[in-house]
Amino acid sequence: MTTKPHDRFAKQFLQELLSPLGEVSVGNEVTDEARFVDVLFSPTPTSVTKPKH
Repeated sequence: MTTKPHDRFAKQFLQELLSPLGEVSVGNEVTDEARFVDVLFSPTPTSVTKPKH
């Protein structure tokens, strides 16, 4: 995590806000180069009905 209070607050806030909608990971390493993302959100797949034409 981080030692900056505002950064920690923002990550926790986004995690709480987005968790009902999908999977939220905080502080994960990205495997392109040695980089990290603050918040990674993956929406939960839902059944989508196709519109009738």
